[in-house]
Amino acid sequence: MSSNNPEYLMNIASILYFICYIPEFYANWKNKNANIYNVFEKIVMLIATGFAFGYSLSINNKALLINYSPILSLDTIGLIMRLHYAWKNRNRDVRILENDQDIIENPMNKDLDTEL
Repeated sequence: MSSNNPEYLMNIASILYFICYIPEFYANWKNKNANIYNVFEKIVMLIATGFAFGYSLSINNKALLINYSPILSLDTIGLIMRLHYAWKNRNRDVRILENDQDIIENPMNKDLDTEL
């Protein structure tokens, strides 16, 4: 850990950031719990990482490129997962996550004449 080469700080930050994605991916896959409100956060994260990656390309900094490339990939995968589960759960109340028997249909999508 030399003060002349502080790139190790960026590498540590990227590793920690990468580790944070593991529980998120597992939770999304296991619980299939995304809805449209979760997607907005991932879109903002993908845009922010895209700007950081673009900055790395513009200054041709290999250390930043190496660190932002996997993060950009993870943000893309995270957005795709959330979009998939948000689409899949669009007619469901996703607050109940245990099994399919406990899923409550979203009352906003029911026909009024079936309730009468």
